[in-house]
Amino acid sequence: MHFSKRLEDDEEYQIIECTKLDNNILVYKQKLDENQHYLLKLKNNQCAVLFEKGQIYDLVKDEGIYTIKTEPNTSFPEELNDYKIKDNQDQLCILFFNLNIITHNKIYLKKKFMNHFQGEGMFEFQIEQPIKLFNKVIQVRSYYSREELLEQIRERITKIVTLFIKEHPEEYKIKEEAIRSSINIFKEYGIKIVGWDINHIQLKKS
Repeated sequence: MHFSKRLEDDEEYQIIECTKLDNNILVYKQKLDENQHYLLKLKNNQCAVLFEKGQIYDLVKDEGIYTIKTEPNTSFPEELNDYKIKDNQDQLCILFFNLNIITHNKIYLKKKFMNHFQGEGMFEFQIEQPIKLFNKVIQVRSYYSREELLEQIRERITKIVTLFIKEHPEEYKIKEEAIRSSINIFKEYGIKIVGWDINHIQLKKS
């Protein structure tokens, strides 16, 4: 089963297109009926992953119109087999991924540990490798929001800052460069941090 550029006009199709993705919704799940003929209209800066019971059948990123073919996908990349999710019972679905840059993401850091520290800022990110994020969101209900991801980003940056405090107890300011290592952490999610504006994190002795 796979996506194919539409060439024929002799069948009845149910049109599928995703209008739910915006600056807040990163992933949207669309369930399919195997007995239906579908016409997928993929918009610019979207990616569609066709899967069933955790097994990926195909992935498309290019804007265009596609049908879903039931015959085996002879061009299926072998590396996609590495992303099969065990114990997933979802019937045939499409996951739509938002490939736009997600903006206006606020981050607040405030923790009491040996020292008080606090900071705030903004950052932007983008889904660079949807197939990696697939592993993280396969169990989503019908959508995955940026707020769910932001909570994980905040938690990880807080841990990095806490570790810095342990290793540099006499420092009173942590510059942005000191937490840039957090960017690499999100490669496992297929997420690319494309812009930071984080104020200096101020420490205050307890």
